[in-house]
Amino acid sequence: MPNARLKAWSVHVFTASGVIAGVIALDRVIAHDLRMAFLWMMIAVFIDSVDGTLARRWHVLRYAPEIDGRRLDDMVDYFTWVLLPIVAMHWWGWLPPLVWAVPLVCSALGMAHSQAKTEDDYFLGFPSLWNIVALYLWRWQLPVVLNGAIVLTLSICVLLPIRFVYPSKTRHYRALSMTLMTVWGCLVLFSLTGTSAIHQDCFRWSNIFPVYYLGLSFWLHCKDKPVAARSCQDPGEERVHER
Repeated sequence: MPNARLKAWSVHVFTASGVIAGVIALDRVIAHDLRMAFLWMMIAVFIDSVDGTLARRWHVLRYAPEIDGRRLDDMVDYFTWVLLPIVAMHWWGWLPPLVWAVPLVCSALGMAHSQAKTEDDYFLGFPSLWNIVALYLWRWQLPVVLNGAIVLTLSICVLLPIRFVYPSKTRHYRALSMTLMTVWGCLVLFSLTGTSAIHQDCFRWSNIFPVYYLGLSFWLHCKDKPVAARSCQDPGEERVHER
C-alpha cells in the first residue's frame, strides 16, 4: 500500500512538473531564444502525453484521491498549452494587436466546458493546441495578418461542436494515429536541436501529422454519427484518469 500511494502521488507530481517546463520555456520566450523555448514547450507536451497513462496504470484515483487529477491537469494545460504559446506569439510580434485576447478567452471557456469530450472519445471543439500552432507559425514564416486569421479561425473552432480526434482514445485509426504522433514528436524534438539540413528536413516531414490530424478529424466528424458529450459532472466518471 505505501508503495502504491508513492507511485500514485508521483504521478501528480509529474503532472505538476509541466509547470516547471512551462516557466523555463517562458524565460526563453522573454529572452527571444525561440529554439529552446519550443524545446521546453515540447517537453511539457511529453509530460501531458504520458501522465494519463501512468495515472491509469498506477490507480491514482484509488491511492491518491486527495488530489483531483483532472483539475490539476487542466490548470497545467491552460498554462502550457494556452497562456504560454499565446504570450510567446504576442511577445515575438507574430499576431496583430489584441488578437491574442481571443484564444485566451475561447480556450478558457473551452477547457472549462462540462462536455469537452464525447462519449465516443473525441474532443468537442479544437483542443487548444496553441503551442503546436505557434511552432508551425514560426517555421512557416507567414505574414502577421495571416497568422492572425489562422489563430482567430482556430479560436472559433474551440467553441464549435466539431469533433476532433483524441489520438490515444478515438477508436478509429488509433494505432495509426499513435504511431504517427510518436514519429511526429521525435521529428519535432530532433529538429529543435540544430539548424543543419537534416534538422530542417525532419521538420518538413513533421508537417505530415498536422495535416493528417486535421483531415482525419473533419472526415470522421462528417462520417461518424455523433454521440452525446460526456459531462465532467457524471458521477460514474473517473475524473482523475481523464488526463
